[in-house]
Amino acid sequence: MPDTYLITGGAGNLACHLTHELAPRGHEIILLDIVEQPVIDPAPGCKYLRGDTTSNNTLDDIFNTYRPNVIVHFASLLSSRSEEDRSLAWQVNMNGAFKLFEAAIRHNVRQFFFPSSVAAFGGELINPVPEDCPQWPDGLYGVTKMAIERLGTYYHRRHGLDFRCLRVPIVISPQAHPGAASAYASLAFIQAVRSGHFTFKVRPTSCPALIYVKDLLQGMLQLLEAPRERLSREVYNVQALSPTAEQIAGVIHQHLPNVELRFEPEQQIADLIDSWPIVFDDTMAQRDWNWRAIYNLETMADDFIEFLQREPTTSPEL
Repeated sequence: MPDTYLITGGAGNLACHLTHELAPRGHEIILLDIVEQPVIDPAPGCKYLRGDTTSNNTLDDIFNTYRPNVIVHFASLLSSRSEEDRSLAWQVNMNGAFKLFEAAIRHNVRQFFFPSSVAAFGGELINPVPEDCPQWPDGLYGVTKMAIERLGTYYHRRHGLDFRCLRVPIVISPQAHPGAASAYASLAFIQAVRSGHFTFKVRPTSCPALIYVKDLLQGMLQLLEAPRERLSREVYNVQALSPTAEQIAGVIHQHLPNVELRFEPEQQIADLIDSWPIVFDDTMAQRDWNWRAIYNLETMADDFIEFLQREPTTSPEL
């Protein structure tokens, strides 16, 4: 049965891509963001609204008008911006999430999906990282992701909200946000194709968990659509790839032998990336909702570089 989705952070990369997966299933989609327009075109028929997730009035107006029964909460201030403006990061990431949870309870929302992040971890980690590994994130962005995981679990256990959360590895995508420390992996491919050179700000040995956007979108859909009775937990890991930055450079060189790739690590960025998980234990996602990544480093590089060469500008039809 089709649902009405409210997707916050609706102007962003993943939000717009997700609409192209949801719309063909007949769902009504409302995108909410504070910026003037999305970074890429959402699916036809989606409604785009400008508004602030930290405003109770805005949220109540939207729920009263459109009556969404599924929330996908992407809205957040990213890693580098969160460090630059901690007060704003707390307001957007934490207060915004809290108000959205409260609105979900007030308006009897059926399901609440939240994409967490590798940034929710930090410190000394074992590999693979289990779902219930202690979380000591090294950046404020990660602190808020970790806290919202716990907040959503509280709303599920105490108030019956069907909260579902996916810990998202670094995403390889044509619309990676340049303000995110994690964007290095995507930008290496993008700049190699479009300008013929790229400088890595991470170490050659850096190898946090990565995922191709096509795999991630399928994983999100699988978790969104999984019957609740099959789910044994609220927060899931997914694992796809863990290549070193040097291996990423190598596979780019295989496709583009004349490209210039250099390493000039910046300590703050490199240390942050190196604090994130390398491999996730995703046994429970495999068991509960049949998660499997399709792309390895070589097949991802083939597909991504071919797309970038075919599309001189960004496109939602990845």
